[in-house]
Amino acid sequence: MLAMRKIYWPSVNILGPGALKEAANEIKKMNLGRALIVTDKILSENGVVEKVVQELKNIDLDYVIYNDVNQNPTIKNVNDGLEAYKKNDCNYIISVGGGSPQDTAKAIGILVTNGGNIVDYEGVFKSTNKSVPIVAINTTAGTASEVTINYVITDENRKIKMVMVDPNSLATIAVNDPELMLRKPASLTAATGMDALT
Repeated sequence: MLAMRKIYWPSVNILGPGALKEAANEIKKMNLGRALIVTDKILSENGVVEKVVQELKNIDLDYVIYNDVNQNPTIKNVNDGLEAYKKNDCNYIISVGGGSPQDTAKAIGILVTNGGNIVDYEGVFKSTNKSVPIVAINTTAGTASEVTINYVITDENRKIKMVMVDPNSLATIAVNDPELMLRKPASLTAATGMDALT
């Protein structure tokens, strides 16, 4: 007898060259308002975030950018992102990057709709409400955070990585456009490729 399986998957997955442009059109259809773009400094500096922003500008979508996510995102990153979301009256999140921005976006989205502190959600299925909509634009080929229900946040005080497994954190739209990976360092491309293989 086969065991029952339950699979969680974003409702829209856009893959292939040009996926970013198609994602912008999907966002426009949702008519959500202002986005908080969650990303990191490297992606802001190497032009990847600008490519995303340009697509949003092309169709008159409003946004603000939070780009202070660490390589291993922390509770502070989550709280600072949440503050930016609230301060700027955002309505949804666009995450741009690999696992770190994706995980930070998920944590922010859960806190917006559920309240409390992110430590409250450590473990399995701890939230009650679905996250705000998240458009997860992936820029690496390894973590798969854009399509999973898991996210990891570092607790600086306890010096541990908290693992959250929560279907309420799942992205609304996952975007995998290989053109966004062209500006990544070769070493990172190789490392995330090995991550995918293992």
